[in-house]
Amino acid sequence: MPINRRKFIQDTGTALLASSLIPLNGEAAAASVQKLTILHTNDVHTRLEPFPMDGSRNQGLGGVAARSVLISKIRQEEEQVLLLDAGDIFQGTPYFNIYKGEPEIKAMSAMGYDAATMGNHDFDLGMENFATQLKYASFPILISNYDFSGTELEGKTKPWQIFKKGNLQIGVFGIGIELQGLVAENLYGKTVYQDPIQ
Repeated sequence: MPINRRKFIQDTGTALLASSLIPLNGEAAAASVQKLTILHTNDVHTRLEPFPMDGSRNQGLGGVAARSVLISKIRQEEEQVLLLDAGDIFQGTPYFNIYKGEPEIKAMSAMGYDAATMGNHDFDLGMENFATQLKYASFPILISNYDFSGTELEGKTKPWQIFKKGNLQIGVFGIGIELQGLVAENLYGKTVYQDPIQ
């Protein structure tokens, strides 16, 4: 049914006029506002130490110590904080080659991450390695569009979770990218990618 422009403008104008007649109580409105601070990291790539002092644009930046200090500072300043990671926790420094992700997951647990999802580099040593590192996680891995049936990760991830922060309830779900053509098939095995839109 085509939209009648005149009727649309008339109805919209009536709704705006009616809403302007409702008295606003600033104190009541301010009291009902609840603030949530969302902190998010991604593509950390095993950056346990700051970038080297080599003249690059990121020299001296990063590392888990600096991240932990910043997170703690924000948590002291803000009442409700949700801390998430969007994946690519692993890969990028010799720490990953030697320890296979254990220190990254332990550091995230110590910092009190609420949840994380997986990026393509989190498959770099295969699903069995990722599953092994999860024993160090005090937070869930959320991934709603990968079917891990028949793999080492079956039953070790969740599609979503609801977090309670004060009086707020926040639903969070993780979405992963298409692995085919990006990750070697032997590293993700029987994982089935599902279109996140459907």
